[in-house]
Amino acid sequence: MIDKSVEDLNLILCKTDTKNYPRCDLPEGYSFTFYKKGDEYKWAQLEVELGQFKELEKAVEAFRNDFLVNQNLKPEDRTVFVVDPNGEYVATLSLWDGTFLGEYHQRLHWMAVSDKCAGKGIAKALMTRLLDLYNELGYKDFIFLGTETWYYPAISIYRKFGFIEYTGKTSVVQGLSDEEFKVYNERAIKIVNEKLEEYKKRK
Repeated sequence: MIDKSVEDLNLILCKTDTKNYPRCDLPEGYSFTFYKKGDEYKWAQLEVELGQFKELEKAVEAFRNDFLVNQNLKPEDRTVFVVDPNGEYVATLSLWDGTFLGEYHQRLHWMAVSDKCAGKGIAKALMTRLLDLYNELGYKDFIFLGTETWYYPAISIYRKFGFIEYTGKTSVVQGLSDEEFKVYNERAIKIVNEKLEEYKKRK
């Protein structure tokens, strides 16, 4: 789900129809489990495997900074893993607070799916489970996620779940003016669309 051969640009995707999304189940033998103390190392191993980090300790540090330090939320309630039939943790996704245009909203955070289970529908099942969790917790009307052009296969999945690229006039990329953001964002979306067309042809 990562292609570092393309230009790395940030994208924000949003969803307002938060009760409408595909129902996708895990394959037989796979199960969901929430974070337990110590699982940051399993989370880190997944992120290192996918190339998000070069070193395990850097990934562990990122988990602790994002989910454990000075947080009102608990990963025990918000960070979900997928476990394969052998008990191995093969995927993860979290529902977490984030700021969008200066306001706090819920976001899908740090999707990771091991290449070992590619093509099994794990990412789609995770999306269904986390959107279920969003609704179970009583949220409604808006959820977002941040991603990069490197992850265009994942963006294809997000779109299938009703997420669309933010194309507003106000910049959501740090350091860019509104005008600069417009050009940047259009370029990022164009890259994703072109790569997804190539991806479909390869398949």
